[in-house]
Amino acid sequence: MLLAVAAPAAAAPPSVAPELAARLQAQIDQWRVSHRAPGVATAVRLPDGSRWLGTSGRAVRGANGRNVELHTPFAVASLTKTFMAALILQLREERRFWLSTPISEWLPRYPRADKITIRMLLNHRSGIFDYFAHPRYEKKVFGRPNHRWTTREILALTGPRYCAPGKCYRYSNTNYVLLNRIVRKVTGRSAAQEIRRRFLRPLGLTDTFFQGQERIKRVPAEGYWWTGRGYKRFADRSRLRPNTSAATVADAAGALVSSVRDISDWQDALLGGELLSPKSMELMLTFPKSSGYGLGMRKAWLDGKLGVGHGGSLRGFVSIMYRLPAEDLDVVVLTNLGRTNIQGLADKLTRITINHIAEPEPTPSPEPTPPPEPTLEP
Repeated sequence: MLLAVAAPAAAAPPSVAPELAARLQAQIDQWRVSHRAPGVATAVRLPDGSRWLGTSGRAVRGANGRNVELHTPFAVASLTKTFMAALILQLREERRFWLSTPISEWLPRYPRADKITIRMLLNHRSGIFDYFAHPRYEKKVFGRPNHRWTTREILALTGPRYCAPGKCYRYSNTNYVLLNRIVRKVTGRSAAQEIRRRFLRPLGLTDTFFQGQERIKRVPAEGYWWTGRGYKRFADRSRLRPNTSAATVADAAGALVSSVRDISDWQDALLGGELLSPKSMELMLTFPKSSGYGLGMRKAWLDGKLGVGHGGSLRGFVSIMYRLPAEDLDVVVLTNLGRTNIQGLADKLTRITINHIAEPEPTPSPEPTPPPEPTLEP
């Protein structure tokens, strides 16, 4: 299934109507309180190009904490895959490889590399075990919060193959770690360097950083869990989120931190067709019925309406970015509370916005008829 996307929006989107902004702000404030979320940041883009950006709560809890701001980076987890997929598709446009190219061209020693293609890594049909599911993942990652993972260590977290290459859909973060290795072999640079050179710098995404491979120039939000008795905090003394170990083990599958403003701009540029050719967009947004997952993009429903985008979660953080193509509406939600469902909040933001758009314009009252001029006595 192929979903079309809208044309690029204006570079400087106008603000939404004050009454809509008030309704959306009230909704995120209510959600944050009811879900005990430390903080949340959201964005909604309307069909006319206007955009609302809202924040609520704290990026860092405690007496010396900080409020969430529009430039506050959050760990956006698997939203990283949308950047990686766009990078791979640009390299395809440059004829560095084809999606059908076996990964044995660069990783000849990887098991069954001659049967696994670039496309299979992108759409999770390689059958490769997801290293996040390794039985000792919890102990190895969160038992050593200050450990910096290498690619070799990540790929050592192996397990049984899910199926033969191309025979099933199984979401696996390992696929995108392998894509990072291929990018380095093809370009001579890491995915972090290519993403900055091709996307972050040209688009002015100054709040977005590839953790473990770049200096984080802004202080990100800290991630938390609500335990029922209080908050569990995951941050260490670094600027890596959730902590050094969890950030670096995520690699190209989920290492980015970014702000709600940057993710909204990224979504608009990517799905607006500014970065990829029409053919590449078609490839990215073709969704097999068996999985609903394209190339670094998936189908989802917001308030019952079909959308395209991605979601992500990393210890203490949850994120989503989706566009409703039929309604030409974008929704982004980032929070620094883990183990929570932000789908309901996205649904309500969608409903409020669509209802506002559907509201008829008020009919202006007719001008009152002025009284006749008094007649002066001669």
